[in-house]
Amino acid sequence: MKLALPPAHRLARINYPPRTFAFAFTFLVFAVLWAERGFEVWELFFAALSFLVYPHLAYFHACIAPDSKRAELNNLYADSILVGIWAAQVHFALWPTAAVLAAVSLNSAANGGLKRLFRGVACFAAAAAAWGAAMGVAFKPDTGPVVTGLSVFGILSYVSWIGVIVFVQNKNVLRARNAQRSSEAQFRFIAENVGDLVSVVDTGGRFLYASASHEKHFDPDSVGSGADWLLLVHPDDREQAKSFLNTIAVLGTGKRTQLRMVSARGSWRLVECQGNPVRDGTSKPKMIVLVTRDLTAFVDPESDDRIPEKLPAAADRKYVLEEKRVLTELLDRLLGLDRKAGMGPPKLQSIEDVHRYVEALSARRAEDDRRVKIWRILERATLMLALAGSFLNYYLLTVLDTINSLPQGNFMVVRATVKTSQIIVFFALA
Repeated sequence: MKLALPPAHRLARINYPPRTFAFAFTFLVFAVLWAERGFEVWELFFAALSFLVYPHLAYFHACIAPDSKRAELNNLYADSILVGIWAAQVHFALWPTAAVLAAVSLNSAANGGLKRLFRGVACFAAAAAAWGAAMGVAFKPDTGPVVTGLSVFGILSYVSWIGVIVFVQNKNVLRARNAQRSSEAQFRFIAENVGDLVSVVDTGGRFLYASASHEKHFDPDSVGSGADWLLLVHPDDREQAKSFLNTIAVLGTGKRTQLRMVSARGSWRLVECQGNPVRDGTSKPKMIVLVTRDLTAFVDPESDDRIPEKLPAAADRKYVLEEKRVLTELLDRLLGLDRKAGMGPPKLQSIEDVHRYVEALSARRAEDDRRVKIWRILERATLMLALAGSFLNYYLLTVLDTINSLPQGNFMVVRATVKTSQIIVFFALA
């Protein structure tokens, strides 16, 4: 059985390669800096964990979190805090500090604008100041030519990489916008050339678009932008039409009904109206697409004499089916449905089906809320463990510094004590 992680948010997938490269390159720069100045073994060990392991843990966090996007945005704050601590640890070496500060500032600005930029810089400054004050770090801005050259190269490379990512994203947005305009043009062309009445209204029933076929039956002003679609409905059927629109807007599913509409000449016509919602970015219905078909000739007693004339034409309806097929595909693309994969809206045939559907949605929301609460508790527990580990590391480093500061004679006493009473020394150190 394969163990697969849930997909991370697009923002996390985009930030993962630059973060991994930048942290690995920073480890290389710090290693060269320590080679020039001298270093402790523990510094190299924790630097490897911070710069070589942390980027993968950050991406893993974005994968398993219920809100992957928010988790990735929180990872940016963690980046700022982590590099701020290491900037203080290398005594604020000028070029390496400028490189890591430029990287985290660019990430924060690209993913959240000025607001997140100021927050990221504040996290960096606070972490650097706190760590420098706690460890008593001295200010040593000087660096050798190799460290300076690597820092400048890293800054140029990272800024160029982020620029390329922004260019690709803008290109994809432009391509998607052009495709949307092309789809809208195709939809309008077919809607203008089919016999059915195709219109787009808001959730309140106000016209946003009406095909040219409306002008054959209604006054142009009554179907213009902003006109009320309900005024075209027979007065006795307006409550039914209003309920029809409200059901689509509330449930967000397609619905079909039969209504009487009053033409410009005052005569009424029986129509079959199919409504489908168009959702916005939050998956809420933003507008409704209405496809209206005239059924008057098949139910009006005054037009019974015209039924024999329509039967031969109805025997050969391939061209009508083709038009409806193309129109249905365009509507599916507009609504984001996939009928072949069975992802269309559920079919609600009665009020009991509506109640069952609403209950199922409520149960699913309760289950999602429960999962979110569990993941929040796990995130908080992970944060507390990380803080506890940081304090433990600080305590161990303090103990190691104290032992290293002891005279050579004390080391002889410690070794002798270990040989004679290792258990006592173990508990004493613990």
